[in-house]
Amino acid sequence: MVSAKFLSNPTLADFSHLLKPDAKQGIREKINIDLDKGIVQADTPEEAAQLPAILAGMATARQIQAAAGIAAVLPMAKCGTTLEKAKYDFMMERKTTLRDSTWRKHSGVLNGFIKATGNIDVAMVSAKTLTDYKKGLLALGRQANTVNDHITILNGFFEYCNGNDIVNMVNPAKNLYIVDADNKSESYKPFTVEELQKIFQPALYRKKLKLPDFYWCPLIALFTGARAEEIASLDVGQIYPVKGIWIIDILKGKTDNAKRRVPLHQTLIDLGLVEYRMSLLRAGYTKLFPHIQPGTNGYRKNMTRMFGTYLDLPDVNIVDPLKVFHSFRHTVVTALTGKGVNDGLKRAMVGHDIDTRLSSHDDYIHASELTVPNLHEAISRLAYEGIDFERLKVSQDDFLPIIAKRIIQQAEQKKKKAEKAAAKAKAEAEAKAEAEKKANAKPAKKI
Repeated sequence: MVSAKFLSNPTLADFSHLLKPDAKQGIREKINIDLDKGIVQADTPEEAAQLPAILAGMATARQIQAAAGIAAVLPMAKCGTTLEKAKYDFMMERKTTLRDSTWRKHSGVLNGFIKATGNIDVAMVSAKTLTDYKKGLLALGRQANTVNDHITILNGFFEYCNGNDIVNMVNPAKNLYIVDADNKSESYKPFTVEELQKIFQPALYRKKLKLPDFYWCPLIALFTGARAEEIASLDVGQIYPVKGIWIIDILKGKTDNAKRRVPLHQTLIDLGLVEYRMSLLRAGYTKLFPHIQPGTNGYRKNMTRMFGTYLDLPDVNIVDPLKVFHSFRHTVVTALTGKGVNDGLKRAMVGHDIDTRLSSHDDYIHASELTVPNLHEAISRLAYEGIDFERLKVSQDDFLPIIAKRIIQQAEQKKKKAEKAAAKAKAEAEAKAEAEKKANAKPAKKI
C-alpha cells in the first residue's frame, strides 16, 4: 500500500532509485514539487532531467491508491458460490452447535434475506445490499431489536464465508446495527388462518408426520396452547377424566404458573387422543411418547426440529423466523381473546400471566380456583375454520408398531455406541501399555 505521506508530501528520497549516486547530493534539496498547488521547480538542467520520471512514478502511485479505494467499495468478481449454497453449508455446520429453535431462526433469517436479494453470488453482496435489506425490514414494521437480530445472523454468515475461503471481501453486514435498540426480543407471532390451513392439510400432514409425537404434538398445542416440552414429556397418567371431562394435568413447566389442568377439546377426543392413551396403557407404556429419549433440551428436540422442517416444505412454505412451534401458544391466546374469553381463564389454560388486562377486575381472578367445567366451556370456544380435522384422523393402533420399531432401533444404536466406545477404550489402553513397555525396556548391550 502506498503511504499517505508519499502521496501528499513526497520528497526526492522517495525516488532515489532514479538518481545516480553522484547526483543525489547535488540536487536532493533543490527539487520542489507541490502538486496540490501546481508547483514543480528545478534549479538545474540535471534536476529538470529527473522530473518526468519522478512525475510518472507519482502518477502510477496515485492510480494504485485510487484502484484500492474503489476495490474497498465495489464488490469483487464473482466467487462462484451462490447465497443458497453458502447458506446450506453454513446451516449444516451450525446445526451441530445451535438449539433447534435458534437454528430455525437462523435459517428463516437467511431464507428471508435470499428471497429479498435473490440467489446471487456471495461476492456480489455489498454493504448497500445489506443497508437496503435493513430498510426493508424497518418498512415492514419490524422492531429495531429484531432488525439487529437479523444483522447479527447475517454478520455471522458472512464471517463464515470469509473464514471458509468462500469469498474474500469486507463483511457487508459489519457495523450496520441500529444503535440504542431495546434488547427485548420480539415475540413469536401467531399463525394466521391461512397458515393453519397449510399446516393441517390432511394428506401432507399424515404423510410427513407419521411418528406419534410428530402427529399429536402440533394438534395438542393447537387446542391447549401448551409448550412443546410440556406436551412431549407427558406421561400417560397425566391424561384422565375429572367430573366426566378429560383433562391434561400439566404438573410442571417453565414458570411457577405452569402447573395446571387443561380440559381436552372435543376435536382432540374425536381425533383419537383418548383412544391412543388407552392403547399405550394396554401395551404397558407409561409415557405418552415412549420412543422419545430425553436429551439436553428435554424431550422436545426431534419433534420441534421435524416441525420446523415441515414448515419449510414447499407445500407449507412458512419461513418467517417468528413462526415456530411456540406460535401455537400465541395462536391459542389470540383465538381465545377473539372469542371473548377473559384473561383469568386464559391464564389458567396456558399457564402464564398475560400482559393485557381487560379490566381492573382481573386482579381479583385467581386462576387456581377456576373449575374444570369453567375451563372446558372456555376452551370449547376454540374453532379453526377451513381445516378438515375428520380427514386428519388416523388409526391409533397403527402407532404401536412404529413405537416398538423405534425403541428397538434406539436400543441397537445404544448397543453399537457402547461397543464402539469399549473398543476405543481397549485400543487406547493397549496402545498405552505398549508405549510403557517400550519405555521400560532395557537397551541391548553393545558387543
